[in-house]
Amino acid sequence: MRPNNFGSEQIRIRTRNTALKIHSSFLSDFFHFQCWYGKIRISGFPSSLVFRTLDDVPLVTPAQSRAGPLFAETYTQICKKVNVGLAPSCAKCEKAFLDSTSGTVLGIRFDSIQQSWTISPEKRDRILTDIANTLCGDPITLKDFQRLLGKLNDFMQMAPFLKGFRLTLNQFLARLLKNPDKPRRLTARATKDLRVWAGAVASTILPMPIPHRPLAPSVSALHFISDAAGARYVTVNNRRIPDETPGNKGAASIGILQSGHIWFSARIIWPAHFLLYARDERDRAYGCKSTTLEVIGLILPILTIPHVLRGREICLHVDNLAVVYGWENRGAKRDHSASIFLRALHIISAFLGCIVHVQHIPRMSTPDARLADRLSRRLRTAPVDTNRLRRAVKPQIPKPLLRWLQQPYVDWELPMDLLRDVQETLRNHPSF
Repeated sequence: MRPNNFGSEQIRIRTRNTALKIHSSFLSDFFHFQCWYGKIRISGFPSSLVFRTLDDVPLVTPAQSRAGPLFAETYTQICKKVNVGLAPSCAKCEKAFLDSTSGTVLGIRFDSIQQSWTISPEKRDRILTDIANTLCGDPITLKDFQRLLGKLNDFMQMAPFLKGFRLTLNQFLARLLKNPDKPRRLTARATKDLRVWAGAVASTILPMPIPHRPLAPSVSALHFISDAAGARYVTVNNRRIPDETPGNKGAASIGILQSGHIWFSARIIWPAHFLLYARDERDRAYGCKSTTLEVIGLILPILTIPHVLRGREICLHVDNLAVVYGWENRGAKRDHSASIFLRALHIISAFLGCIVHVQHIPRMSTPDARLADRLSRRLRTAPVDTNRLRRAVKPQIPKPLLRWLQQPYVDWELPMDLLRDVQETLRNHPSF
């Protein structure tokens, strides 16, 4: 439903603990006041179901609920009493409409019966045209690229999987911002990721499933705690130089049941070259990159036991806050190698149908966290730790990861290599 005679000025009214931002004319004030409180007092359902925007009032109600028709009737009556006109109802439910199981809201077509969404052909064609113009190879200006990113971010609200393919586009935007007047050609990595966006936008020619709301881990979630140890170092001319004895430090992950039983254990020891000598594209020692090391430990379960985690909800606990924020953003802004492994977790978990939560746990704050810390250091692993793991599943580390550790570099194809290894593991498992 859409009121069509709002004024342009706005004022703020406070009543008890509720702040209302409403228009300045008396009729509009009274109209919004009545609608805001009428939905509770008259219609009798929670205010969280109503999402009022500038000139739209989308309403979402549970299936088979009478709240929708009741609110529509109450809303219409209030508008009539205060002489606030509503836009005429649209037969196709594309503009203004009353209670319906399908309709277009803010440019997105919803169908609550099929639990699906899509965008209009016109909107889809506009986005695909802008993507095609960007991919043609000609230099692109800052303004044009910002316009494209705005459309992609709007589309991503209903396609959260694409969040994992936004980092390289944002990095290219940062390059454009350094010299706003100079058009640039899209980087090779950003070009590949933009093609993923194009495929996703094109797929909306058919209805897409409405994504689940983010929720806290349920009681059925599988919990893992990981930790990683980096090299000690000395600083020479602002460069960190690892000073460590190889063969001791690495990363470990353990799976814990609610009973406290440890049923899963995976550990990897850093190769000497990786720990002591390998450096990234910014001349930073891999052995000292704590975020990258922690992410490698974090993803060990999903790489090694995909047949167990398929279709499950998993909660990954880590003592590095940068990893938690990196997972929320699906990438680490200043760490390409960590972003690569976060993308691997993103892609593989989607392939397996997993719901992944990454949560922070203070370092060595629980007995299990202390065990993971000791396992990441071979010389600190005591016989009592080994005995506690005697019944745990100890899978092999995937070969693509081992190869990368022997010769690390910025390899954006590594997530797909790891996915293919997971697919091979599933094919070879008896339960497949």
